[in-house]
Amino acid sequence: MGTGRKRRQSNYLVQGSILAAASIIVRLIGAVYRIPLTRILGDRGNSYYSCAFELYSMMLLISSYSLPLAVSKLVAARIGAGQRKNAQRIYKGAMVFAGMIGTVIAVITYLGADFFTGKILSTPESAMALKVIAPAIVLVAFIGVYRGYFQGMGTMMPTAVSQIIEQVVKTAVGLLAAYYMVRYGMKISAILGSEVWGAAYGAAGATFGVVAASLVT
Repeated sequence: MGTGRKRRQSNYLVQGSILAAASIIVRLIGAVYRIPLTRILGDRGNSYYSCAFELYSMMLLISSYSLPLAVSKLVAARIGAGQRKNAQRIYKGAMVFAGMIGTVIAVITYLGADFFTGKILSTPESAMALKVIAPAIVLVAFIGVYRGYFQGMGTMMPTAVSQIIEQVVKTAVGLLAAYYMVRYGMKISAILGSEVWGAAYGAAGATFGVVAASLVT
């Protein structure tokens, strides 16, 4: 019994260290990412991006904030009782739930983007960025279930690897998309005689990085 307990404690320490290391790497990449993104978007573009991302984060809280933890606990309980088939059923059921609630919230976010950005945050120019990022709500819900399942199985490696991949793709795609969309938006601005489009399109490009990262993950 003592040996088994020591092994479990050692495993928890290893898994926790893996997750902590991944978290540090993700934060470092995120910190580096913000520097060129700020330069690409400028003050106005960053404002639009921040507004869209703030609303997106609120919608994530509604749709999938507690899913990983709930799935992890339920799966761990079934695995502990030797009920692997029931653990699989929980995973599949959670995926269905994530798809349903994620889709509903994503549709609300997309269709209500003009209202949310215009009436709530008084930044209607960020509506485009919010519409672009809306599909990520569904994808993140699925990812949460996936991560929670493996955490319940006692391994943090899939979560750690997926977090790093997600951040790398978000950084690469977000910066490239923002760069090219800013320039496209500036052409639109020249045609329409308004300066906001470069920033608005750039913010939309940056949020596309989130969607791309969720798809790859």
